[in-house]
Parts: sequence; structure tokens; C-alpha cells
Amino acid sequence: MKRFDVTAVVTAHREGLLLKPALDSVELCVKDAECKGISVQTVISLDRPNELTCSIAERYCNSHSNVSIIFPDAGDLGISRNVAVEAAAGNYVAFLDGDDLWGGNWLSTAFTTAETERRALVLHPEVNVYFGRHNHVFLHVDMEANHFNIAGLAITNYWTSLCFAPKKLLVQCPYPASNLKQQIGFEDWGWNLSVLSAGVIHKVVPGTGHAIRMKRNASLLSETSSAGCMPRSSDFFVKTLQNMSRRPLSRLRIVGT
Repeated sequence: MKRFDVTAVVTAHREGLLLKPALDSVELCVKDAECKGISVQTVISLDRPNELTCSIAERYCNSHSNVSIIFPDAGDLGISRNVAVEAAAGNYVAFLDGDDLWGGNWLSTAFTTAETERRALVLHPEVNVYFGRHNHVFLHVDMEANHFNIAGLAITNYWTSLCFAPKKLLVQCPYPASNLKQQIGFEDWGWNLSVLSAGVIHKVVPGTGHAIRMKRNASLLSETSSAGCMPRSSDFFVKTLQNMSRRPLSRLRIVGT
């Protein structure tokens, strides 16, 4: 199998025409990366798609090189991502949902950041611009920033699913499946915790941004919230408390004091 520096994974199912601008943003990122000597493969993961979404994906695949389409038939966003990771030939994987947009420098800047670090990292854009049903700006928090509060992860998710991470890490820590009937959801939140439990940290890439579409009709996020879901259980907080108990009190930093 031919190897690449990065695999861009686009997850889609019934986005229809909204998939077109998402793929256009991928194209801009790929061109920017390739101009800087970074090789990129694109994998479009179509999980039980409708006809229009399939048509747009196939047209893009036929008109671009190093693009493939897979059909995981999972009915689950986390499992769809895992199947795409298996098909990825890149050393790193970057995720994009089929109705969202990447900033033009995302792939190249994230790759450069990852390559200059000896640590395995999960990278996130600095800024997220939400548009559609509601318009607002959300800034990602860097785990090594002074204002980072680890306890907040027990009640909220700090990072979106549109991350950039080593393929080896994604194989080691696959996304958990959701089960809304059992009130298990928020696969990205659960995955973020499992990564932390594995000793990997989340970092922000300065000068990068994504645009995230807020759907006007029902979305997976709204369905998950309405079902009263929580992420799948993790031992991250137990490990954190155990590590804190081994440290002298004089060395513990309590955020907000």
C-alpha cells in the first residue's frame, strides 16, 4: 500500500449538497499541504448514505487523485471513524464531518506541529466558528495552558471531534460505539477521555480554525442530549486522582485559587 503523510477522513451519511463545500475545504487544505511537500490521501466514509450524498462523493472521487470511498454500514459515527482509520494509509489522520469546513492551512500546520514534537499528541484548531442555527465562536483549550482545569472534563467536552492524531494512536484507542437506548453517547467526548487515560495530551495549533455547521433540524448531538446520554465510562479520573495522591501537596496546583 502506498504511504502518505496524512489521511484526510470525511465522515458523511445524509448531508446531500452540504457535502460539496466540505469537500471543497478539503481540496484547499490538500493543495496547501502538497505545496509544502506533505502527501495527503483522502478517505470519504459513507455510512448508510442517501443517493445525493453518494453522487457528490463519487463525483469528487472521480475528479481527484488519491481519493477513495468506503461504506462502513455501521449506523454509528464512532465505528465509521474506526473503519476509516483502518483504511488510512497516512501516518496521521485528520477528521472532518461531512457538513463542516476546515480552514485552509489546517492540514499543513497541524502536520508541522506534530512533526516537531517527540510526544504523541491529539491536535485541535485554535478557533471554531459555529454557524447555522446558532452563530458563535468557541476557543479550544490547550492542556498545557495555565487556565486549563482538568476537573471540567467530568461535565463537559473541551474538544470537538475534528482532530488531527497519529494513526497508531487511533488504532490503539478506537472510538467507542454509542447506544442511545442505554444512554451512552458523545463518542468524541468518550474518546478524548480514553486518549488522556493512555497518557496522551490534547494541544491547540495556533493560527488554525474550523467552521462547524449547526443544523436547523434534528442532529445527532441534539438526539444524544435529549436521550440524557453520557460518554462511555473511562478510568481517566481514577488514574488522575491516584497520580495526585502521590504528589506532595505543595506541588499541587488548584485552578482558580
